[in-house]
Amino acid sequence: MDYEFQLSPYDGASLVPQVSCALEKRTESISREKYPKMWKITDHFNSKKVSEIVLKRRRLRYRVYGILLIIMGAFLLIPGLMEPQELAVPLFAGILGLLLGVFTLWSSKAQKLQSERFNQAAVKLLKGLEAPPPVRVQFTQGGMKIADQQTVPYSDFNFIYETKDLFLLTWNEQVTILQKKDMVSGNKDQFISFLQDHIRP
Repeated sequence: MDYEFQLSPYDGASLVPQVSCALEKRTESISREKYPKMWKITDHFNSKKVSEIVLKRRRLRYRVYGILLIIMGAFLLIPGLMEPQELAVPLFAGILGLLLGVFTLWSSKAQKLQSERFNQAAVKLLKGLEAPPPVRVQFTQGGMKIADQQTVPYSDFNFIYETKDLFLLTWNEQVTILQKKDMVSGNKDQFISFLQDHIRP
């Protein structure tokens, strides 16, 4: 069975979260291939799934902890600097508190910056698709063909991801985003299985 899409304008505002999520998953997929041991440890700590609300509360709590650690660290560090020989323990505790506070704040900030980076990439990507040319994208046994361009073999693809309204595919450092509503031939539920069967060795 062949699959065909007739491209139509993309509503960037509503699709940004989905594209951002897909791009993040792609980055994670590449990282998992390069650093499998690191991700094994990460998966162990993330084995207990929590809701987004809990994650937001946790990030807020970490920011509060970071600020408190910096304040306490500074409170202990100042007298320790004044009398380093007599107040070695407060000096050490102050330095440790400052370092832990800065690290805690940095970790919380890094997560937020990473999320914003994917959102910005999604906005930029969708901006170029606000008014796509009226072309068709076909998926046959031989590969993907966009309009009259040369067919892209499935061996060139390295990532596929499905969201609520989209299919995102990457190939040869390029990205193709297809809206489910634009499918004019084929079955949406079978499309990803079709790609996986052809892309995976």
